[in-house]
Amino acid sequence: MTTVDSGPARIDERILGAGTNARFALLLLLLVTASGYMPMSVLSALRLGGYAECVLAAGVDHSAYTLAAATRLTGQALAFLPCAARYAPPPPLWQILAGPAVVVATAAAATILLPLWKQRRGRCIRLDLVPGGSEIAAPIEELAAGRVARVPELFFAPAATTRSAAVFGTNRRPRLLLHGGLVACRTADPRTFDAVVLHELGHVANRDLTITYATVALWRTFIVLILTPYLLWWSGLWVLGIATGIGSTVAVVITHYLAVPVVIAIVMHLARADVLRSRELYADLTAGRWGAPLEHVWAAPPTTAEHRRPSRLAGVLLDQLRTHPRREIRRAALDDPAPLFAVSSLLMFLIGAGATLMNFHLLGHVAPRVADLSDWLGQGLAAVPAAVVAAAATAVLWRAVVRAAVLGRPAPTGMRAGLWLGLGLIAGSLVNGQTTGGMWLPGRSWVLALVVAVAVAVTCWTSQCARLAAASWPGRSLRWPLALCLISGWLILSAWFSWWNYHGAVYAGGFWYDPAGLRWSIVNWFPGVGAARPDTTAVMAPTIAVLRYAAYQPLTPAAAVAAWVTPFVLWAAGTAGRGPGRQRSRDAAARERAAAVWQAPTLRQAIMPALMGAAITTAGVAAVQAWMHTLHAEPGQRGGMYAFSYAIWSLWAIAAGTLVAALIAAASARFRLPTALIAAGVGAMLGLGAATALISVDGCIQPLSVLGDGCAWRPAWRRLQGGGTFSLVARGALLMAPVSAVAATALAALFRLAWSAIHAKDRIPVPRPVAAPTPTRTGRRYAATVLSAAGLPCAALATATVLMAADAEAQFSTKAKLVTVSAQAAFQRTAGLPVLPASQDMRRKQVHAWYRLGGRYLLDHAARVGNSMTALLDSAERGNPPKGTADLMAEMRPVCQAMMNVAAWEPVYFQVPDPAAQRSWHRFGVDVRSAGPECVQAVDRGDVDAFRMSMIRLLGASFQATATSTLVDLIIDDPSDPVYEGEPTAPPQPRL
Repeated sequence: MTTVDSGPARIDERILGAGTNARFALLLLLLVTASGYMPMSVLSALRLGGYAECVLAAGVDHSAYTLAAATRLTGQALAFLPCAARYAPPPPLWQILAGPAVVVATAAAATILLPLWKQRRGRCIRLDLVPGGSEIAAPIEELAAGRVARVPELFFAPAATTRSAAVFGTNRRPRLLLHGGLVACRTADPRTFDAVVLHELGHVANRDLTITYATVALWRTFIVLILTPYLLWWSGLWVLGIATGIGSTVAVVITHYLAVPVVIAIVMHLARADVLRSRELYADLTAGRWGAPLEHVWAAPPTTAEHRRPSRLAGVLLDQLRTHPRREIRRAALDDPAPLFAVSSLLMFLIGAGATLMNFHLLGHVAPRVADLSDWLGQGLAAVPAAVVAAAATAVLWRAVVRAAVLGRPAPTGMRAGLWLGLGLIAGSLVNGQTTGGMWLPGRSWVLALVVAVAVAVTCWTSQCARLAAASWPGRSLRWPLALCLISGWLILSAWFSWWNYHGAVYAGGFWYDPAGLRWSIVNWFPGVGAARPDTTAVMAPTIAVLRYAAYQPLTPAAAVAAWVTPFVLWAAGTAGRGPGRQRSRDAAARERAAAVWQAPTLRQAIMPALMGAAITTAGVAAVQAWMHTLHAEPGQRGGMYAFSYAIWSLWAIAAGTLVAALIAAASARFRLPTALIAAGVGAMLGLGAATALISVDGCIQPLSVLGDGCAWRPAWRRLQGGGTFSLVARGALLMAPVSAVAATALAALFRLAWSAIHAKDRIPVPRPVAAPTPTRTGRRYAATVLSAAGLPCAALATATVLMAADAEAQFSTKAKLVTVSAQAAFQRTAGLPVLPASQDMRRKQVHAWYRLGGRYLLDHAARVGNSMTALLDSAERGNPPKGTADLMAEMRPVCQAMMNVAAWEPVYFQVPDPAAQRSWHRFGVDVRSAGPECVQAVDRGDVDAFRMSMIRLLGASFQATATSTLVDLIIDDPSDPVYEGEPTAPPQPRL
């Protein structure tokens, strides 16, 4: 990295890297992921037949896929996943990777062949083959000596009359094409010749050839191999569907499919044009450092086309479409390279839209194998777009902040950049349909405001970290602070994308759990017997559900800790050492004004509120203990909701202390967000430690005893082990720290704006912050600062690591392993299993699919077992002499077991799509699962009375199965239907 030396108030454009490579990476990854997703969507459509049958068997109309339909499919995952695996198997891995592999390989070949095509005979000739070519090459070689590692191969285009040149090829083998007009002016206007050649050599020195032409080759390959066939396929389906009268839902889905490549093309062109404009400016500045007379070139009179100035709006649009900046911009950039440090709103929008599209394409790759998806695999997919956003946005914001620091100017806050980044994320999500499903707009549009809020928070955090580094970092190089901020930003965005993919987008689409079901899940969370106030349960259920889904993302603990540890380390390093003094203005008044804005206050400004918050947390947890002690729960009544309420109220006490610490710290006028983050993070860690200690010694202080009566040390993670409750408390405490800090900062900023408006109206000036002199530090205080800077982050990171490791087993398990009978029953109770309205013909198709894919097999077996039971009972009564009860019981035992085996399928196979038939079938399953074990146990014990009662109930259940079969026959209403022919098909075995 290039550092800044003393001198005029000018900044080297190469500081902190150009950041264009990250933007090129966004384009390349977007095209590669789209190359895999688009063919997969076509292959999925070709295999839609078997998949549609499973959807019909689940009671869903495959032509009207709504949120309720998705809920019904999810609630029957035990049947749907094996059914889809059998009748619509996912493509093999080689097919999933074939699209990207073919596109990348073809693009690589095109990257090699494209320079050969550009230097083809008839377009240009090698300069050494031209008479007098050596005389032309000599000054070029002289200009290249000592400036580039390798002199480019020289070519000549005699038909081109412009005074221009072009460099192409790769970094290892550059080629320079000289236009005829430039060669002709070599002697008449040598300054123009030198300026143009040095500009092109600047491209070679900046090593931007390979990635530029690789992007061009990849884009053209993508258009030919992927985009064009994709558009033709879905356009044909759209036209065919309109002609045949497809439903509105399918039309919206196909329209989304057609819109995605159009948006990709727009994002690709605009982002690539922005990067290429930056490359041109970098090449100009590189040539300028070599002494190229570029002012002479740009001082030339404008052409006739340039005289016709378009309107302001059209001019702005044309500037964004151009791959070369206007001459006015290039001339101004020679004196001040401000365009290279500007935080472009369009660029931030494109980063957000491109990242969202890439994220959706990655999810599309694994959609056919969703049963094999684990939380960590989903987190890994989310980490890819997060890395692109973090790399691109961090480079842009840090460069802008460091430039402001060097020039002594106010730094960008990051709010506008975050607003446009958030709008880009929203636009991409609406285009790809992630939040809309079969609609044009999401069910809860207001949730999209959360996307903008998170984007603004991330960009403001990045800008504030850059300000801290520029103001406090003791070294002359910002390489390590930039790397720390980049990694932390990647963690934060990875956790966000992961939560949004599997919970946020679904909630925005309209899904949420049934309130009564949520209360039931909370009541059954912690094992044991114990009760709490009903209003407590009602308030706790929705908030805990939201907190749990956010806190249990794999990287959430690390991201929550990184959000405040990063500014803490930057701040503590500057407090312990000597600041760099990056302000370079020679004007004393300007330096004083810059110091008032840039110099960071002491770390005590954040630590003191943290200590106050920890004290409030300690008092809050003690108050919770004292309150619950007054409930006088008996020793056998201290589990269940009683223990769970104890843990959750303790968590709210930690959250309250954290919020108070953040509010006090956010009152600062400067470095508001880092101060609030550090105060909230340190306060949360200290508060969690205090709460853990109080819970661990529960029982030692009699007025505060809740779970125990005797004094003994029992760690809190063991006292609250059931249901992973302590893990929820710890994860929630870590997560609430950055959330509280962001909320407190937003409130403080709004209050300050209102206060400033009042003062401005009353003509009362708002006092400006004055830079406090940096105190002289003794050895003891220096050591304390170093220890705190190392100890607190290490403790926080260790806590996050332990939490992530403790839950790793469940988070590495696939969805298929986590979907059990109890888990599916819990989902059906908390989310409901809606019965979707359907026409008589659609209901017949659904019942027909249910019967064909396994329903007939189950009903036939139930009828066969029921007939065997009836035959045994009749034989026992009509025998001569009648069969003894003991013999009958012995013969009936395998029949009871067979009936239980059939009934075991009822909760794991699809529900009957017809409500009346489903009620009868469910009644059969419930009765057999209750009476079947009683029959077996009665036979084993020789209990005649219990055996007779179980027989009565099993016979009733057999009648329910017969009634179900009759109802199904009435719905199908065609005895000659092929579904009745041949052997019935057994339902797919669920993967339990």
